[in-house]
Amino acid sequence: MATDAGPSPLFDGIAVWLMAQGLSDVGLPETIRGFGQRLVAGGLPVHRIGIGGMLLHPVFGALDIVWRAQNDQLTDDVVPRAKLNSPEFRSSPYFQAATDDLALQRFRLEQPTLDMEYPIFEELRAAGVTDYILFYRNYGRRDVGLWAGLPIGIEGALGSFSTRRLGGFSDLEVAYLQALVTPLALVIKAKTDRELTRTLLDTYLGKLSGDQVRNGLIERGDGQPIECVIWYSDLRSSTALAEKLSMADYLAMLDAYFDCTAGAVLDHGGEVLKFIGDAVMAIFPFEDERRPAVDMCRAAVNTTREALARAERLNADRRQRGEQAFAFGVSLHVGEVLYGNVGTERRLDFTVIGPAANEAARLEQLSKTLGTPVIASATFAKLRPDDLIDVGRHKVVGVKDPLAAHTLKELVP
Repeated sequence: MATDAGPSPLFDGIAVWLMAQGLSDVGLPETIRGFGQRLVAGGLPVHRIGIGGMLLHPVFGALDIVWRAQNDQLTDDVVPRAKLNSPEFRSSPYFQAATDDLALQRFRLEQPTLDMEYPIFEELRAAGVTDYILFYRNYGRRDVGLWAGLPIGIEGALGSFSTRRLGGFSDLEVAYLQALVTPLALVIKAKTDRELTRTLLDTYLGKLSGDQVRNGLIERGDGQPIECVIWYSDLRSSTALAEKLSMADYLAMLDAYFDCTAGAVLDHGGEVLKFIGDAVMAIFPFEDERRPAVDMCRAAVNTTREALARAERLNADRRQRGEQAFAFGVSLHVGEVLYGNVGTERRLDFTVIGPAANEAARLEQLSKTLGTPVIASATFAKLRPDDLIDVGRHKVVGVKDPLAAHTLKELVP
């Protein structure tokens, strides 16, 4: 690594190691730990390395990784999107570096006064920090605004190096650290882009389905038959509600309904496959040891009870505020489905198909006619008989023979 201070085999080796880390599957926190360990082993008195990076995520907005040389301590956290607009974040040196596109800044904390003072400096001085180097590398998309309330084009990698050595870093060490910033920023971008891919797949496909796609099931027709619980929910009177409510109120109510239903599925280990308008299709796949059929049926029953309980509590609050309450039906079915990719060569959907999936949707219709919010099939009831009561066989549209129906004991109409 050639700088104005001359070549350095040590820092050359660290730069090469960083590039290799960018190509590997090792997580960013462990990469930062290894980076700090190599700097200290090479004689650089780094006390703390802080890493930030903007995240395109529905909930989180940025990384917050800190490695401390003392005790080799590593913290790995994420910053909620809402916090990016907080006074705390806006008064941080990271925010200033990103908004002003400052590639490198150095703050000698031993000096009694600085041109720019930040709240974190008091904490760093209390820990004995004498020198603080801040870096920022923009990713180049300067016309894109990905975070509401923040300036356009601030997407990039941020970080800091600090030391407790009296007098701070030497000018030579600063030059070497500056030369390492670009390969480090490339690693941060590579790792956060990988995290973005995982997040998008998990958010839009579901964790289990996202894992399938990441592991190579990406061609049309890729898939496999699986046994599972099919959990299907549908909002009651959705057409009438859409006509009655404003668009904003209707969407807010839909989100509340999905929080009750899909949220309960996710909390109990299920996989939300898709939202079909105002319906939720989810599965609880079976695996011999990790996800036995009996336990998955128990999870599906618990999910259903939790969804109904959440809705009851939420509707009480909504009525108190003068807002429209909502209701929904749930069907529980067990069967074999084809789990995989369907669609065209250029637009695919990762889902389940087969007669069992169709029957689950048809069963849910019985909850309307039978006056109970939950209907389970005979195949489901065989695996969870203690919770269910037989409510007879009934004809449904699209199915030739009448379907046996069961409901939860506490919900018998």
